[in-house]
Formats: sequence, C-alpha cells, structure tokens
Amino acid sequence: MNGVKQYFTNIWQAITTLSAGMRVTMRHLLHARKGIVTLQYPEERWPRPERNIGFPEQDYNVIRSRLHVDMDDCIGCLKCERVCPVDCIKIETVKVDKGVDIPDAGHTGITSHGTQKRLLVTRFDIDMTECCYCNLCVYPCPEECIYMVGGPNADKYPLDYEFSEYDRADMIYRFAKPETKPWAKENLPE
Repeated sequence: MNGVKQYFTNIWQAITTLSAGMRVTMRHLLHARKGIVTLQYPEERWPRPERNIGFPEQDYNVIRSRLHVDMDDCIGCLKCERVCPVDCIKIETVKVDKGVDIPDAGHTGITSHGTQKRLLVTRFDIDMTECCYCNLCVYPCPEECIYMVGGPNADKYPLDYEFSEYDRADMIYRFAKPETKPWAKENLPE
C-alpha cells in the first residue's frame, strides 16, 4: 500500500513542477522586452566592440599569441589559475620553510622584482587547446611572469605563429620541468 501511495505522490510532484515551469516560461514569453531575444546569426549580428588592447594592433596579435611563463619569477600565488575562465592553467606548489635554500642553482629564491619566494612551483601547465586567449591571467600576476608572447613582450619571447602539433598532448606546455623539481616534499632537507 505504501508503494502505491509513493507512486501517485511522484506523479503529482512531476505534474506540479512541470506546470510551475511552464507558467514561468509563459510569463517570460508574454512579457518579453525588445532586444533580449537571440539574434538570427547570418542576418543579424551583435555589434563588435572596439578592440582596444592598449597599443597598435599591427604590432601585436593577441589572438595568435600564446602564453609564456618566466618560472624564475613565479612565486606560486595561483592568481592566474583562479582567474582563468576555462581552467587551462594547472599549478602545484610546495611550501618551503624560511631559510631553506633551494637546491637548484638556477633558482635563487628571489624574483627579479626582489620578492622572496615562499612557495616553489613544482607544476605549471597551460593547456593551449583549452586556452581562449582572453589574456585575463596576465593582469593579476604580481610578478609579471606570465605574458602573451610577441608584441611588447618580443624582447622576452618572440611571437611564434606555428604552434600546432600532431599529438594533442604536446599542446600542454609544462613550464616547471621535472628536472627542476628537486624541492619535492620527499627531497626537502629536514
């Protein structure tokens, strides 16, 4: 008897939620304002916004650029990873105690801006197959270590138009190389 009651209860809930959804849809349909409907693409198009990127477009092509990271300046703050709208940036860090030297001679523990590193980046991957080239990850970086190549950054890294690969896995740029990770948790001095 309890199973039959539950069966009819489920039917009643389905009917009431369906009717509530249809009421909302009809209310929006009948009270639609001009300009909130979808445009018919080939005939109607949204107006294109002005493309002001701060310098002449002929000097810099944001859409064809790619991201580059200067790992010597990265402090592992994760701001670029958090702001990325498509989650194409993956970062892992290891906390190092104050006074512990970084075993790798290529890393001084101090950025070019004079900031002391407290977190060492053991993984910094950018999947360029997912990147939408929005350049949003560049602005919050306090050390200015992530940037689009070419244009005003041509002195740091030249513009590279050819970055297609046969294998999709090769489009994941790994900036923290495995050989530069001697500070992994199991390798840190105690």
